[in-house]
Amino acid sequence: MSKDTRKQVEAAIIAVMAQAEVDSRCPLAAAEAAFPGTPAMVLGGCYAELQMAQEDAWWEAVERTIDSTVIRDAVAAAAQ
Repeated sequence: MSKDTRKQVEAAIIAVMAQAEVDSRCPLAAAEAAFPGTPAMVLGGCYAELQMAQEDAWWEAVERTIDSTVIRDAVAAAAQ
């Protein structure tokens, strides 16, 4: 199996997991139901990828907030 095919399969599983979270359902159970027979390690890896993406998005939001605050404070200080 090519790495591209593997990434596409993982992306499909992650998409199901992400939607399950939006719907307040268990991501692992949703992926198991959508892709029966998928090894637990594959599902676990996909769940870890989903969690890492969410963590990255959180950090980016924090960094934007900090950047925004620093810029706003600098502009206000320069105006004084």
